Amino acid sequence: MTDPSRAQTVDTEIAKHCAYSLPGVALTLGRQNWHCLRETYETLASDMQWKVRRTLAFSIHELAVILGDQLTAADLVPIFNGFLKDLDEVRIGVLKHLHDFLKLLHIDKRREYLYQLQEFLVTDNSRNWRFRAELAEQLILLLELYSPRDVYDYLRPIALNLCADKVSSVRWISYKLVSEMVKKLHAATPPTFAVDLINELVENLGRCPKWSGRQAFVFVCQTVIEDDCLPMDQFAVHLMPHLLTLANDRVPNVRVLLAKTLRQTLLEKDYFLASASCHQEAVEQTIMALQMDRDSDVKYFASIHPASTKISEDAMSTASSTY
Repeated sequence: MTDPSRAQTVDTEIAKHCAYSLPGVALTLGRQNWHCLRETYETLASDMQWKVRRTLAFSIHELAVILGDQLTAADLVPIFNGFLKDLDEVRIGVLKHLHDFLKLLHIDKRREYLYQLQEFLVTDNSRNWRFRAELAEQLILLLELYSPRDVYDYLRPIALNLCADKVSSVRWISYKLVSEMVKKLHAATPPTFAVDLINELVENLGRCPKWSGRQAFVFVCQTVIEDDCLPMDQFAVHLMPHLLTLANDRVPNVRVLLAKTLRQTLLEKDYFLASASCHQEAVEQTIMALQMDRDSDVKYFASIHPASTKISEDAMSTASSTY
């Protein structure tokens, strides 16, 4: 059924059906009989029809679970590597289950893929934003598989790149990715990488000449607070001073988002409700300044706690256009 010359005379879709069913056949036969299927799988993996290769790409992580780490490393890794260089329609299959596949590999083999992650930023069609959104989602899952140094050296540049994406949906996921990265790096001993990453966020986003970059900095801070990615005392030291300076930003959209973040997210935290600290005083002074802002929207969000209006619902109104 997988012989191309025969399949064409019977049913052009038959190879795709074979590819779809193969993991089930492998599960039924068991890993001890994989040698019976190996050549068939390799034939399908090199099929001329991209739909056949795409079907295999979407299920290769399931086959890896069935075969175990040794057979996966010997027989599936070379095919997986081939899919990584294939058409986007095939690559999306391995990308959607990248974490599921890599977690099954030995740590040394897994580290080899760190050098290839950057290649996922390049697609056949630059308007294929869902590809980049999926990459951001997978990177959040991959954080657990790599050391703090690997995260800082290899995943951090990709995350910062995605934070500046033209498409808002990609940026939204990237803010979550960066905040989770801060959380992982801060948990390391010593948290040097976390401090370096925070400094880079301040420099690249908080002081960005483009207003969209400064707005992204507020979004990242909001996510860090909501998801408890940093202890509040550390947030107050490393991020809050730079966040509060944006009260003087010349772009109303940045100030609106800052007012929402301070009112609806920061002041919900016990640290700022209970402690009569200099940090609490600085927040209150900033909110008072925003309450007297020349922009009516900034005044509104700084003055009251809007009923049933959460930041996630309103944020898109202050986000820049999708394209």
